[in-house]
Amino acid sequence: SVVMVVFSEDKNRDEQLKYWKYWHSRQHTAKQRVLDIADYKESFNTIGNIEEIAFNAVSFTWDVNEEAKIFITVNCLSTDFSSQKGVKGLPLMIQIDTYSYNNRSNKPIHRAYCQIKVFCDKGAERKIRDEERKQNRKKGKGQASQASCNNSAEGKLSALPLQKKSDITFFKTMSDLDSQPVLFIPDVHFGNLQRTGQVYYNTDDEREGSSVLVKRMFRPVEEEFGPSPLKQMKEEGLKRVLLYVRKETDEVFDALMLKSPTVKGLMEAISEKYGLPVEKIAKLYKKSKKGILVNMDDNIIEHYSNEDTFILHMESVVEGFKITLTEI
Repeated sequence: SVVMVVFSEDKNRDEQLKYWKYWHSRQHTAKQRVLDIADYKESFNTIGNIEEIAFNAVSFTWDVNEEAKIFITVNCLSTDFSSQKGVKGLPLMIQIDTYSYNNRSNKPIHRAYCQIKVFCDKGAERKIRDEERKQNRKKGKGQASQASCNNSAEGKLSALPLQKKSDITFFKTMSDLDSQPVLFIPDVHFGNLQRTGQVYYNTDDEREGSSVLVKRMFRPVEEEFGPSPLKQMKEEGLKRVLLYVRKETDEVFDALMLKSPTVKGLMEAISEKYGLPVEKIAKLYKKSKKGILVNMDDNIIEHYSNEDTFILHMESVVEGFKITLTEI
C-alpha cells in the first residue's frame, strides 16, 4: 500500500507541484518531509518493507490475513500554501493506493481517500470551541422556534443535544484507478548505494545506519515557486543520467548516457545503442528488485535511476516493441 498526502481532485498536477514546491521552499531544512511514519512499535510489528517513495508518500507491505496498523505524521497545515494572511486553507487528503504483491500490474486494486484537518498547537481546541458556540447558537434558535411553532420538525432537529464526533473515519472508495497520483520529489541528488525510496526502518541498526548510507544532496531552494525559467533551462541542460544495461545473454554492460532525464531521452539512447527506431518502442517498463512492474516515467528516470544497472528485455508486440528494464 502507498499512503500519501494529496490535494483535492480539482487541483491539476502542475498546481499541486507548485503548492508543494512553495511549501518546501519555506521549510527550515530541505530534508523536511510532508509525511512521516511515526515511530510506533505497533506499526512495525504489522507492516514491512517501509519505503519513503516521495516527500508526500510512503509505501509498505502487509499481510491481508492480519490486521495492519500504521501511524503517520503530517507536517504541513492547509494554510501553508499561501503567504497571504487570512486566506482559506487548501483541503488536504490522505489517499491510500493498494496493490497486489503477486499481481505485477502497475494499477492499484483499491484506492480510497479521506479529508484531514491539521492544526497548530491549541488550534484544534479553538476550532472545537468555535464550533460548539455555533451549535449552541443554533440550539437556542431551535428551542425558540420549537416553542413558537408547536414542536415543528425544524425545532425538534435544531434542539437535539450535541453529538460527540466519532473517533473513526471511514475512507471513501475511489472508482478511478487509472489516474496517477502526484508524488512530490524536490530537486534532490541521491547516492548510488541507497536512495530515498529505499530507507528501511525495520530494526534499530538499520535506522542508525540509514543516515550514513543515504546521501541526500540538496541544491539551494529558490524562494517562492522555484528558479526563474532561464536558470531552470540552464540547470536542465546540465542534467545527465547514466544507466548500465545489458541483455540477459550478455556478460558485459552497455552504458546508456541520456541526453535528457526523460522517457524520450531513454528511448533515444536505446534506439542509438541497439539500432531500434524510436517510433517502434510501444511500451517502456521498469521492474524493481521486488518484481513490481511500473510504467517508466520522467520522475523515475531523473530521481531514481542514475548509475543503476538493468537487464534489458525486448518483446515484439503488435504495435512495436515492449521494453522492460529489470533492476539488478
